Amino acid sequence: MKITLALSTEERLALRRFAREAGEDLEAAAHAAFRDGLIASGYLELEHELDEDTETVGEA
Repeated sequence: MKITLALSTEERLALRRFAREAGEDLEAAAHAAFRDGLIASGYLELEHELDEDTETVGEA
């Protein structure tokens, strides 16, 4: 899916800083920021995320 966003000047500058620090192009940085936001707000769960209730086999 492609989405077009209208960003404020501050948001564009923040995205450019984020992209530069991550070593990504703007599209990849926007994707990562959007995904991270969905995860942080609880709307997207990682498939293989381990939590304290996850059973594991073996010893660490």
